[in-house]
Amino acid sequence: MGAIAVSKKEEQQIERLRKELRIPSKSEVIRVALHTLEQKTTKERLRQDIQKSVQRCAQADKIENQMLFLGVFTHDPLD
Repeated sequence: MGAIAVSKKEEQQIERLRKELRIPSKSEVIRVALHTLEQKTTKERLRQDIQKSVQRCAQADKIENQMLFLGVFTHDPLD
C-alpha cells in the first residue's frame, strides 16, 4: 500500500506524538492510533449491547412484576 497523504499540521502532530511517546517511527504511531481506536470502538459497541440488554431485561422484569402483583391480589389464597 502506498503512502497516506497528510497535511503538514497532521505530520507535525504525528512527529510530536512519536517523540512524546518514544515510538520509533511515524508508521508505528499510526499503528498504535489504529489499535487504540479499534479498542475504543469495540468497548463502545459492547457498552451499547449491554445497555440494550439491560433495557430488554428491565422491560421483561416490569411485565413479570406486574403479572405477579396482579396474580397475588386476584387469587384468594384460601380458595
